[in-house]
Amino acid sequence: MKNLKYIFPIALLTIAGLFTACSPEDEQELPQYSPTIYLEDFQKVIDGTFDETPFTNVAESGTKKWFSNSYNGNAYYEFSPFNSNEALNIAWFVTPAINLDSAVKKRLTFQSAQHHVVNTENNYLQVFVSTNFTGDVTTATWNELTFNGPKTGSGFNYDFFNSGAVDLSQYSGNIHIAFKATGGTASANAGAYMIDNIKVF
Repeated sequence: MKNLKYIFPIALLTIAGLFTACSPEDEQELPQYSPTIYLEDFQKVIDGTFDETPFTNVAESGTKKWFSNSYNGNAYYEFSPFNSNEALNIAWFVTPAINLDSAVKKRLTFQSAQHHVVNTENNYLQVFVSTNFTGDVTTATWNELTFNGPKTGSGFNYDFFNSGAVDLSQYSGNIHIAFKATGGTASANAGAYMIDNIKVF
């Protein structure tokens, strides 16, 4: 019984420590929840149920457009001017309208990849946002967005890279995101670009 006089003080100190650890001063704020308001991963391409109708897919120069593709169970959209027999190919792939009013952070993320791109001066990928797009890419006002593009070189062919969080905080209401790729039939300009997992939150 003589050991009890040591056990009780230790137990009381332990309980007091638990209450001290839970004091309001030590509480931390939970991260702000940012629901996804738009997501397109193109996976319906795999079973043939993907509907391109809500998108705008148009060739501004030449005849090459973006097209659906897949590899190892992952679907994406691709632009390739290879064998186009056209000196200049420019293609736009525009999302449906995305309403930002319910977005918490107003950020865009996506993934992009390339293969056989060797000359990024004439063979490149751009991303734009518009608040007045109505179906004609040549008449809308487009603002270019800065993002982390795919690394180039044969060692990075087909590797997808994250864009980083692209800031859309200056926009409200309906917007459209456009992916514009440029290339040509010349071997130095005939590399391809792929996009996937477009997300706005």
